[in-house]
Amino acid sequence: MVWHAVTAAALAWLGIFFGRTLAPGKMPMIERIARVSEPDLNPALALYTRRLTIVWCGYFCAGALLAAALLATAYPVGLLFGAGSAALFVGEHWLRHRLFPGQPFPNLVQQVRDTIKAWH
Repeated sequence: MVWHAVTAAALAWLGIFFGRTLAPGKMPMIERIARVSEPDLNPALALYTRRLTIVWCGYFCAGALLAAALLATAYPVGLLFGAGSAALFVGEHWLRHRLFPGQPFPNLVQQVRDTIKAWH
């Protein structure tokens, strides 16, 4: 039960953290990450990163609600969320390369580095 509460709180925080970057005048979180490696991000990719930030924000909020709803159960919410996150990463990787053929993208290690830099 404590693990579900921690999971719900962490996911709610991530939802709020990503969501606040979608406010007018702010740069969406995933665009901020993408601009670490590609400062001159083209407008189509900038729009894509905004939409991707919306998807992740919704995913975090839905996960927080699910974890909160299952507080009194032994259902493995963390495992479910981890599998869903992996599916989103794989699906986004597949989609990105189809929407932007020929566009170079950083590898996973570089994306982790870019994410750390963008969060500081």
